[in-house]
Amino acid sequence: MLARRIAEQIDPERGGVVLELGPGTGAVTQAILETGISDFELIAIESDRRFVNLLRRQLPRVRIVEGNAFSFARLLGEEARGLRSIVSGLPVIGLAPELRRQFLREAMAALRQGRPFIQFSYSVRPPLPCFDDVQVRRGAIVWQNLPPMHVWVYRQGGSSR
Repeated sequence: MLARRIAEQIDPERGGVVLELGPGTGAVTQAILETGISDFELIAIESDRRFVNLLRRQLPRVRIVEGNAFSFARLLGEEARGLRSIVSGLPVIGLAPELRRQFLREAMAALRQGRPFIQFSYSVRPPLPCFDDVQVRRGAIVWQNLPPMHVWVYRQGGSSR
């Protein structure tokens, strides 16, 4: 349920690259693959080697990159430009506000204009501080999760989808 509610926030356009940060065991990754969206590449960045090996075995269609997902721009280089969507399950609440702001800036710079950065969190408030023309909305609340999981969708450029 949680994974599907997160994956539903991805724009249903064709093509492009969807980036997942911190896929863990791949529940959200699998849900992204099952959305019915076609003709896209899915890249997932995971730091835990056990999860990397598990994901590579179970999800051969997904390109798994081993490394610190907070450093996705450095890890992907030029591929970290013009992304269709970014989905993040990274624990951002404990980060200093300036680090959270920098993380969101890097994510917005990597996305096509108006495309979603999706962050799920236990926070009832948006976990990343907005800036300039970045807007946030709650895309979903998953009440079956304890505590409830909030799915936050950030977009730059005033897109309200």
